[in-house]
Amino acid sequence: MRGGTSKAVFLAQRDVPSDPQALQRFLLALFGSPDVRQIDGLGGADILTSKCAIIGPPSRPDADIDYTFVQIGIDQPSVSFEIVCGNISSATGVYALQERLIPVQEPATTVRVHNTNTGKILRMVVQCAHGEPRVEGDTEVDGVPAKGAEVALDYSGTSGATTGRLLPTGQARDSVYVSKLGREIPVSIIDVGTACVFIRAADLGVTGTELPGQLGSDIYEMAEEVRRWAADRCNLPASGTLTPYQILIGEAQDYRTIGGDRIVKSSEIDFVARMVLNGGAMHKAFPGGGSVCLSVAAQIAGTIPAEARGSHAGPTRIRIGHPSGVIGIFANVDRTADDEWTVREVHFTRTARRLMDGTAYVRRALLEVD
Repeated sequence: MRGGTSKAVFLAQRDVPSDPQALQRFLLALFGSPDVRQIDGLGGADILTSKCAIIGPPSRPDADIDYTFVQIGIDQPSVSFEIVCGNISSATGVYALQERLIPVQEPATTVRVHNTNTGKILRMVVQCAHGEPRVEGDTEVDGVPAKGAEVALDYSGTSGATTGRLLPTGQARDSVYVSKLGREIPVSIIDVGTACVFIRAADLGVTGTELPGQLGSDIYEMAEEVRRWAADRCNLPASGTLTPYQILIGEAQDYRTIGGDRIVKSSEIDFVARMVLNGGAMHKAFPGGGSVCLSVAAQIAGTIPAEARGSHAGPTRIRIGHPSGVIGIFANVDRTADDEWTVREVHFTRTARRLMDGTAYVRRALLEVD
């Protein structure tokens, strides 16, 4: 299924091994990893298409289904349960309705999704007609070539999804020493949807308008040093490779998208943002969980995103300029009576559809223990 700007293999929980080690072997074999082309499996040889969603019955009373997200390594034999993918989560409601896991209600069905990676409830509204979730519609998502039916996602209940706190360090801004620079730079760590560490692109000597393949290896090395520092500050496992997300932030400026056929104007966006990954890759669009976190961070005084935006006023729709275009996320962030920041509301729109279904053939030899 495609969800937003990503694709994933969707599996029923009943069809996958329950033993963690057996599950890891199964998923690597299914995707054809490790192999840079994933030629002997279902993986798409790209971080946006080497994803898996495992769907099962709800394990808590306030949910309709359980959803476990898995990021499968491409050239490395890694199987990560670190994060929730916001793009792929948009397809879970469509899948649940098509599989008749919950009844269809017209003109729209609200699906309560328990994400097992974070222990949070995601709510999505799926448009329906003629007893099925709608696929065709007039909703556009930059990074997806065709329009589709709207899936509205509500991430309001995902504060502290990774670390347990909206501001994991208790501050809107921290300082970290970067060895290649020989000095400290300011960063912001925010956790809603997915924990992210935000870095001023200019502090690493770039603009934030760069596209995949245009950043030098030194930029990725510095960003990874920051991520490891942030993971330590957040008490996250040192073995993790994805969280916190590393996000470069720059002020709003004109840039050409990855397709080369569109110039995003500075007036269309609040800032530019690029997600970079350990190993030298850049997200070709922008992660759903990361966009939720960024929209919230932009409304917290003192953060790197609020500085780039030039304001922290809200509630409002934050417009994020990414390599494939623009994504808008509505957020409402406020202070409590105790002067603590709290997320009142955060939601966004994606499209999703089933691409195929059938039987996958997994090499039995790869499932066996050496």
